[in-house]
Amino acid sequence: MSRPVPVWLVAVTATALALAVWVLAVPVGGVDLSAGTPPQTVGVASVVVATLVVTLAAWGVRTLLRRRTPVAWWVTCGAVLAVSLLGPLGGTSPAAVGTLVALHLVVGVTVAAGLDPRRARVRAL
Repeated sequence: MSRPVPVWLVAVTATALALAVWVLAVPVGGVDLSAGTPPQTVGVASVVVATLVVTLAAWGVRTLLRRRTPVAWWVTCGAVLAVSLLGPLGGTSPAAVGTLVALHLVVGVTVAAGLDPRRARVRAL
């Protein structure tokens, strides 16, 4: 069994990876990252807050599913990620859609793997 991963470390890692995607796309790549009607710009604050909220929500879901098998966690994560991928379709350009999809995937996979219930259980001595 793997060592437990602290939730704060998952949150920091997911946020850092999301910010890396944002930096590569927006300042470096010149993508106008906006979505919705009317279009709203997705800035650094939006990326950080959304990532932290998602991580905390996932932590709560993991707590609710703690007595279930890890399959329940992965099915739930897959379903939530699939639904969340509908959001980026509102991007104002193909580059914005691609960047938003990348952000969703990076955060979703990081949170799902980092909060895997098998990693949360502490081995009894």
